Amino acid sequence: MIEAGTISYTVVAFTSAGVQLNITQAVKDLGWEEGEDELALKMTFKMYNASYNGTKLSKLLGIGSVVAVKAKWDGGKEIVQCSITECERTTSKSDEVFDVTAYDCLYNLQKSQDNVYFSKGKKTKSAIKSVFSSWGITLSSYNGPNVAHSKIVYKNTYLGDIIRGILDDAKKKGGCSAIVRSTKGKVSIVKVGSNSTVYRFEKSNAISSKHKVSIADLVTRVKVVSSEDDSDRTKVEAVVNGKTSYGIFQRIYNYSGSDSLSEAKEAAQEILDEKGEPEETSTVEAPDVPAVRKGDKVNLKLGALNGNYVVKSIQHDATSGKMTMEVEKYKSSGSSIDDDGDSTKSYSVGDKVTFNGGKHYVSSYAGATGYTVSAGPAKISKINKSGAHPYCLVTTDWSKTHVYGWVDEGTFT
Repeated sequence: MIEAGTISYTVVAFTSAGVQLNITQAVKDLGWEEGEDELALKMTFKMYNASYNGTKLSKLLGIGSVVAVKAKWDGGKEIVQCSITECERTTSKSDEVFDVTAYDCLYNLQKSQDNVYFSKGKKTKSAIKSVFSSWGITLSSYNGPNVAHSKIVYKNTYLGDIIRGILDDAKKKGGCSAIVRSTKGKVSIVKVGSNSTVYRFEKSNAISSKHKVSIADLVTRVKVVSSEDDSDRTKVEAVVNGKTSYGIFQRIYNYSGSDSLSEAKEAAQEILDEKGEPEETSTVEAPDVPAVRKGDKVNLKLGALNGNYVVKSIQHDATSGKMTMEVEKYKSSGSSIDDDGDSTKSYSVGDKVTFNGGKHYVSSYAGATGYTVSAGPAKISKINKSGAHPYCLVTTDWSKTHVYGWVDEGTFT
């Protein structure tokens, strides 16, 4: 574990001419954060308008200037690199101070909208790379899911929502959970919980923890309804139940004639998948460990928290030497992982596998009808690598899973 007292921070900035300035002594209230629903990392600090070799910092630095934070400890390194997006100047009799906000290189994508279309069968890695390529960004590495998707359509949507949406859809189809991350100005797709160093926090080295369980937003039943005629009456097409042992908390899903009933029931199930469990909120305050980032796995033994958790959001405060993490229980996600060497595991007919649960299809081709079945043991009976659903699985234990059809790559291990 890093000793908090041994950490020191250095702040460097780069002028438009590429000259590196050590501005550590001119900076206070330094902090950075990664929000759960934010694509880019945000840095904030106050900077005194000090002189550097006879020139005021306000003349050397401005909007677009790059600022980096380096933390020094055993194995210390540069941890944040951002560009200044906002400066607020306060002038008094004694000082001039700038309130500075800066973001990493994902900020432009976070603030921009676009239209994206991919036909059915497009794989995750290709789709994500295509989105970044259209903005002139080359991924430095890809360690994320690579499954075949249904048709992907986004209109006038923020790019952060597009990228997260594609990755979330891949997770639902059995792929691993992954996030976008910028490190030293380079963008990569990172599998959640894949960090090699896992830090442990317990009573002896943490400050506090909070754990709240709530059913305020719980949904345990979704009723699928349609308009019966031109009157105001509605017709119940289906009722999809979740964990009704908590009571009945019902939502209505309006089924239109343009959708099939099976698609409407799938949408109802997605509502239950998202809202069907009591919401747990867990927060940990601890001495700052600069290396910990959103998406990292940490080990906790604090109050109600015991085991491995994933960092959903994090705020680092270099001034106080503390950090605050919002975490959720770590769950091993699907095995569909692809790196820049396309090193996915190969399978052969007859291999015994474990189906992760999800859809199986009546054929391997795009557009085939699919049905949702539970997880369980199976074997590969056929392979069609050119198909949108390339593997045909046959259950080996009917009591656990009824999978008996074509499935997407990455939906089994």
